[in-house]
Order: sequence, then structure tokens, then C-alpha cells
Amino acid sequence: MRNLKLTLAYDGTHFHGWQIQPELRTIQGEIEQALRKLFNHEIRVTGSGRTDAGVHAHGQVANVQTVRTMDTTAVLRGANALLPCEIRVVAVDEVGPEFHARRSARSKTYEYRLWRGAVVSPFRCRYVYPFRYHLCEDALDRGTGYFLGAHDFTSFCATATEIEDRIRTIYAASWDRSKTEWVFRIRGSGFLQYMVRTIAGTLLEIGRGRRRPEQIPEIFAARDRRLAGPSLPAYGLHLMEVEY
Repeated sequence: MRNLKLTLAYDGTHFHGWQIQPELRTIQGEIEQALRKLFNHEIRVTGSGRTDAGVHAHGQVANVQTVRTMDTTAVLRGANALLPCEIRVVAVDEVGPEFHARRSARSKTYEYRLWRGAVVSPFRCRYVYPFRYHLCEDALDRGTGYFLGAHDFTSFCATATEIEDRIRTIYAASWDRSKTEWVFRIRGSGFLQYMVRTIAGTLLEIGRGRRRPEQIPEIFAARDRRLAGPSLPAYGLHLMEVEY
């Protein structure tokens, strides 16, 4: 049995997230359907994590096991021929049996993209969140700094999150600003459901002066989702890279 590592890119606009759901179109469902036809046997694709409905990926990673002997180039070509155009396999690598897309991951990097220009191009509107309000850059940067390190992110994830261990380590977090687009980039050991979108929503409230940066430690300590800011729309969120 061979173990193949797949690097994937997808536009999540018309999908109900990564995970297979009955009667719904999902990323995992489309990939499994394509590979089932390609390999001609039952397979299960394991992703590095679940992206929510509407979230995009540039470097999602998954692994799949197969008995087929076709080389990795043939797998890449064959999979893309069978997949819808919104999903692409960008690389296929043969890996050892110990490789597991989720358990082997060391870190992930996400971006949340804000459109600051007056008009959003119809060719960008699916991928950026329009936000024209004035934002204090100094307050944003000071607030962002409080997220670095290991914290319990209960206040910054979905209340329905079933995972009990909500401690995650943030290795880097910063803003990249241009005239028309501001990008919040965050790299961490892992992320809980809605976590990046809620962090970004809280930071925007800080940037608008509705909260103080110094309140972030209090929100962490309270472990209460109601104290953090709103979760921003999914379409501005992009999974950029998974590191192993």
C-alpha cells in the first residue's frame, strides 16, 4: 500500500467546507470521488484539517493510500482531469507509511484579506472582505502582538467546538498593508473552528477604537466566546501553507 501526499488548492465559494457531509458538495467528497475513479478502488482522503464553508486554500495538504502503481505525475494529471475546476492538485509526493496529513503537521499559516479600496473588482469579491472604516494601525499592531505565544483560545473559537484541548501556540502574526488591501497573516501550531476569523474580527474592533489592545489578556483569561469580537465572513480567509 502506497501513501501519497497531495498538495491542494481550491476556491471554497460553492462548497460546504472540507469535510464530507450527506447530500452536500464538499472538497473532501469531490477529491475522494475523483480518486476513486482514478484508482478504481475505495479510498479515504485525510486532510490536514477542516476548512469551513466558503474558505479558500492555496496549500492544503492531504494524504491517501492506494495499491495502484501509477507514478505521481500520472496521479496529478489524472486527478485534475476528474476534479471540478475549482479544485486543483498542485503536487503529488510519495511519502512513508508514517506520514499523516493531520497528525504530522507542525504548523499552519492563514491569511485574512481585507479590501480597503473604494470599489471591489468582481474578480476579487469572492476572496476579500470589503472594510472601509478607519483603522488605527498602531492599535492593530499592538493588539496583534498579544496573540503571540501559547494561549487557551476558548474565547476565540466556535462555542460548539468539541475539542477539549484549546491551547494553541501562535508563532507569528502580522499585517501587510497596501493602498487597497490589508492582509492579516498568522502562523500557529493549529487552529480551532472560527479561530482566525474571530481573532481578525476582534482586531478590527481594536483598530476602530471599540476595544483596547490591553483587553486581549482579559478575554483569554475569561474563556468566554461572548467577550471576543465577531467572526468575520469566511470568504476572506485563505489557508496558505501547512508545514511538516
